[in-house]
Amino acid sequence: MQPSVSRLNCKPEATAFRPGVAQSITHCAREVPASEAAHASLAPILLVRSPVVAASRNSPAEENQDQLFPKGVVLVIRRDLADGMDLFPDELRAMARATSARRYEFALGRRCAREALGILGGPRVAIPVGRFRDPVWPLGYVGSITHCQGFCAAAAARVLPGDGSCTIRGLGLDSRLAASLPEQLAEVVCSAEECTWLASRQGDGVPWNRLFFCAKESAYKCLFPATHSLLEFREVGVRFNPKLGSFDVTLPSLRDLPARLLGRFAIRDEILLAATTWIESPACP
Repeated sequence: MQPSVSRLNCKPEATAFRPGVAQSITHCAREVPASEAAHASLAPILLVRSPVVAASRNSPAEENQDQLFPKGVVLVIRRDLADGMDLFPDELRAMARATSARRYEFALGRRCAREALGILGGPRVAIPVGRFRDPVWPLGYVGSITHCQGFCAAAAARVLPGDGSCTIRGLGLDSRLAASLPEQLAEVVCSAEECTWLASRQGDGVPWNRLFFCAKESAYKCLFPATHSLLEFREVGVRFNPKLGSFDVTLPSLRDLPARLLGRFAIRDEILLAATTWIESPACP
């Protein structure tokens, strides 16, 4: 007997980049066993205190060597709201016309964000939707939220961590299904140089073209709250270091920006994760 399946339909890829550039980029439909989909909704909460990136309540954080963010950043990952939504009035108003699925996704993201702030000792407050549809973090904190097919994560940090190590000006976090982009869309996302690099990595089993999308989104989300600069995909250059799980970001159009951008990526449970941290002097280790 064939197992029953639930289909994740194609839909526009959510993007932070300039409207019109990425509207045609879509998730590829895939079939997921119903038992797998049900299991995903019951997955445990993952609490992450950087520099360790992935740690569950049932396994020591030190066993996982991935490092999405530097010291001072907290990442919280959830796949469900076990005890219901707990949105603030401002947040409820922002979701007044949203579908029930979108409200749930939004509430999941805000829950992750408030838990991350709580771990940092921050306030439990509303995280409103800003003018540009971006989350508005409480004064003295920066952060980023991402959603992907039932997966949700939020990262947060104090702008001034308190130990004098560095100033964290921005965080960007993005997640995508680990599936390749269609070739013609990869050419929209990637520069000629990046496309050449992609050709050299064919056959290694990693959907690098979508990871480029993910990494560029994370860089954009990291910078936009401070710069409000709208960028095309090709205005953000990314160079991966597969052995280190890191990437470098170049921004020719923002050449005078006094930023040190740390990019890192990971692939877990068919989810691509990319993180960018904007750091200012003194430099962090």
